Amino acid sequence: MKILHVLAQLPQQTGSGVYYRNLIEGLNHDEVQHALIYANQPPFEDNLNHYPSYPVQFMSEECPFPIPGMSDTMPYPHTIYSQMSDQEVRTWQTAFQKRLQAAKEQFQPDIVITHHLWYLTSLVLDCFTDIPVVGVSHGTDIRQARRHPQLAARYVNDLNRLSLVFSLSHQDKEAIQETYQIDETKIHITGNGYNPQIFYPPQKKISDGTIKILYAGKIAQAKGVFELAATFPALKSKYPQLELHIIGNGEEDKKGQLYQIAQADEASGFFLYPAVSQLELAEKMRQADLFVLPSYFEGLATIVLEALACGLRAVVTDLLPLKKLLGDTVNQSGIIEYVNLPRLYDQDKPIKEDLPIFIEDLTTHLDMQIQRILDHSTTESMRQEITRHSWPELIDRQYRLLQGLLSQ
Repeated sequence: MKILHVLAQLPQQTGSGVYYRNLIEGLNHDEVQHALIYANQPPFEDNLNHYPSYPVQFMSEECPFPIPGMSDTMPYPHTIYSQMSDQEVRTWQTAFQKRLQAAKEQFQPDIVITHHLWYLTSLVLDCFTDIPVVGVSHGTDIRQARRHPQLAARYVNDLNRLSLVFSLSHQDKEAIQETYQIDETKIHITGNGYNPQIFYPPQKKISDGTIKILYAGKIAQAKGVFELAATFPALKSKYPQLELHIIGNGEEDKKGQLYQIAQADEASGFFLYPAVSQLELAEKMRQADLFVLPSYFEGLATIVLEALACGLRAVVTDLLPLKKLLGDTVNQSGIIEYVNLPRLYDQDKPIKEDLPIFIEDLTTHLDMQIQRILDHSTTESMRQEITRHSWPELIDRQYRLLQGLLSQ
């Protein structure tokens, strides 16, 4: 089986980039050959060239602008799709069309897996009319299409040509049907997974007397990170040994706001770090006690699976796709607590009047988990349940679906 993997973003730094790499590595066995199309730009190294690769280089003579991002806030310099000029879109399309045609002629794939149901998937379907094309929705594509229906109408054409669609959740499946008019029978809920070779619990946890809360993600309003910072003064007053570690990229003024809101600095246990690799993130998780994701919108929040796999407790907003994925056994175990979302508009923007209650609820649920940590209550019994959501399990399901397509 020869698979061409296609992504219009950087194959790192974001959830879809990690998914792209994990899928390739997970399917990397004797029966499968891979070729890759993806976006790249300085200062990121092109470290996937051990496969036949056709990267589009942005911030270059060919594409003299940053990579367009599926979210309007990205952890690297980016262009916003809705703000692209007609000329930029044509330049972008031409660059990817060249790579698609080159891969078609040189690699001659049996099947194409294309990520995000957005502009590039439409180009893939135009290029590959006689082999199966599988689309992977990451949730952000649905959000773009709903926010900018005029762009979807202009650049995203007849995605019912797809042979299959991998969806993160039941909720997304319904949205994919409605947004793109794709037959329900083509959409398979495969979820997302974590890499168990990277994310695993420490052999033995040695306490240094602190309680470490960890957040990892973009420094952006939609992630609820500023409301998280607002919980720190009250929690620090109650638990002097508390530390809050925030990992993520964002504008410098946003980072300054976090210090101001938290009324703290490193001397008082409030730490900010730039985005790190998956290996470094996993190590940070194993050193922490509690993971928090106060986000207002997520496709599936795979990072929560990664944190649970590292043995952490978690506090997250009431994200329905994640709750459905984890199921009652995990949700009712106390290993994870859910915080009610404030009222939202534009999918991920909180109504300002609701934020004081949201911050109060977030503080309460963090406090509950801190108490469990201090009581030394274990999370061991949930380990097998969490393992069900690892990449090997996910890859097995997806590979069977791909084999089924080629046997038709």
